[in-house]
Formats: sequence, C-alpha cells, structure tokens
Amino acid sequence: MQKVDIFEYVKCMAALIRSEERKKCTELRLQLMHFEVLDYLSHSNQYTDTPAATASYLEKKGYIETHKDEEDKRIVHVHLLPSGHAILKKTRRTELFNKATLVLNKNKPNPVQQQEFEQALNALQKASQSQSFKSGTNKFLNSQKKSTVFELIGYMSALIRSEERKRCTELKLQMVHFQILEYLSLCNKYSDTPAAITNYLGMTRGTVSQTLIILEKKEFIQKTRDQTDKRVYHIQLLPKGLNTLEIAKPTALFKNATAILNNELSINGGGEIFIEALTALQKANNSQSFGLCKTCKNFSKKSKGFFFELTQENLSKNDSEKICLEHAPI
Repeated sequence: MQKVDIFEYVKCMAALIRSEERKKCTELRLQLMHFEVLDYLSHSNQYTDTPAATASYLEKKGYIETHKDEEDKRIVHVHLLPSGHAILKKTRRTELFNKATLVLNKNKPNPVQQQEFEQALNALQKASQSQSFKSGTNKFLNSQKKSTVFELIGYMSALIRSEERKRCTELKLQMVHFQILEYLSLCNKYSDTPAAITNYLGMTRGTVSQTLIILEKKEFIQKTRDQTDKRVYHIQLLPKGLNTLEIAKPTALFKNATAILNNELSINGGGEIFIEALTALQKANNSQSFGLCKTCKNFSKKSKGFFFELTQENLSKNDSEKICLEHAPI
C-alpha cells in the first residue's frame, strides 16, 4: 500500500486550526500571539514557565502573574490566573475538535485510536530544533492520555508554527507575510483573491489589505483585475516571492520527521487515518474547507480533461491539484 505523506496532511490541518484560532481571538479582541502564550503556559511547568515577549501586556490585562525564582533572582516565573484560564477556554478550538471527532468516528465500530497521531507528534518533536518542545515531551503525552486526536494535531500545529517563526526571523519576514505567500502557492484560480486569503487565514480585511500592499512593494506578488468582474483582484506570486517562500519553509523539519517516522515507528494502513482526520476537520469547520480541488464533490473528470460543476468551467491539471475556496468535502 502506498505511503501517505503524513506531514502534508498535518500541515493542512494546522492551517485550518490556525484560522479558527484567529477568528476566536478576533471575537475576543485578543491577539493570536497572546492566545499562544496563554496556551503554552497552560502546559508548562516550573522549568519552562519563563516570560515571553507579551508577558507584560498579559499581566496588565490580569491574565497572568509573575514572580522571581527563589534561588535565582534573574529568572522570572509566569503563572496563569483564573481570568487567563477563562479567556483561554473561550479561545480554544474545543468546539471544532469535538465536531471533527464526531465526524471522524461516525460509522466506525470503535473510536479512532490516537496512537498513530502520538507517533507523528513524537517524530516531529525529535526532528524539531526547538528545545522548548523537546523538553517535557513525555510529561505532555502522559498528561494527554484522554486527548482527542485533534488536540494532538493542535500541538503539532504549535510546533510547526514555532519552526516557521524561526525561519521568518532569519529572513526578517513577518509570519503574516509568510502565510499569505504560502497560501498563494497552494490556491487555484478561484481562490487567489483578497477575500479568499482573508477567509483562509481568519484575519481581518484590513490586515490582509495592508499586508498585500507591503508584499506588492517588495515585488513578491502582483495584482490583476478580474476580466469579468472589475471589482475583483487576483493575486499571483512573483519569482522573488516564490523564492523567499521556498527558503522560509521548514522543509527540513518535515523531511527529518518523515525519516524518523519511517525508520523508528509503524503507521498502519499507509497513514490513511490522517486523510480521514483532515476530511473530518474540513467538514466540521464553520468556514470553507479549502480542500484540494480534485477531492471536491463539484469536481469531475471528463474525456477532454477536468471540469468544475459549480461554475461549469474546464479546469487545468494544475488547478485541480490546488486548494479551493469553493471546496465541498465529499
């Protein structure tokens, strides 16, 4: 049986989770980075609870408190306060995960086991250069025995984001710039608009608009008016933007993690459970699923090529293999 590129599916799931987190944060007027710090602190121990860049802001909001280490006064420990736990609970993607779990387990005699997802998480952690994720790995897994597979995917999502941020820092590239460039490399002709980018990333229109202006000035992208609807702009990656994206991608992380997974661990059935998990997450998502065009119920293969039933248009092979705003899971 053909092996599935597991981490490609994990990466797609991570993008969906990140989008939902952003939407929740926008509703609560909380920056995504603040949520990530609170989420991290909820899993940290006395050895890993030292301040992050946003600690002072969160302390002023009454979400956390800080105190100096009794033995080493240079070290400051950070703890979540009840108000921090409350805002974190509202922001977490529990509802999405619960819905996705129901979809994943539907028509199955027994609930999906999390073992294969733990194996993938363990491989990512071993391949990661982030010491903060390596330390306490066993403690995390032991504390997550009752976790759903999507909570484990959420943790992998956080690890992937950490690696992406490091690459972006090296290139003096903001994360939002990287994420838009990456999306544009993945979407087809129906999904390369500012509106689609906004929906996919879960950002505000203003943030996306300002970011596109910056990327255009850097000559990473170009805008072109739609030939039919002049109000609509299509965004394409330019060679400079594509080259920057390729350098910024944490490609080595996924290659190393895949090698570890193949050499040390066993994934049954070629990893199809990861495809099922992605499909379940797409179906549970309140917004568009952004799946591959060729996996959409509106996609069909004709004698002359590929066809999109919704718009009654022919599709190129390239478009059929990219993600689409109009995707509807089968």
